[in-house]
Amino acid sequence: MSEVPEFEVKDAEDFRHAYATGVFGGLLPMDAHMTFHLDRPLTESIRDKPGQEKTTRIVRERLLDIHMTPTVWKQIARWMQEHVERYEKTFGTIPEAPKDAKGKKRPSQIYG
Repeated sequence: MSEVPEFEVKDAEDFRHAYATGVFGGLLPMDAHMTFHLDRPLTESIRDKPGQEKTTRIVRERLLDIHMTPTVWKQIARWMQEHVERYEKTFGTIPEAPKDAKGKKRPSQIYG
């Protein structure tokens, strides 16, 4: 019987933390990918209304594109679903993203 090799976990030199507001991607027969992004509103002050701002546009900054096999994609999906179920059992249902007046998801809430 073969021995089980020692397993080590370490951070890559360019490892970083990021906050994402969305993800898009997809599956192909031999590849899957997910691109995480952060939507940031750009604002400007409103004349004659001190302290008030209006959003002039939304900038979607792509943070990271991850490629994997469809098998890994499926494993991640199951892992995430297990966490959602555990969370909702403890804290209650996670609300769905709100829709605009026409019933469509807002651009910052489209996930694929």
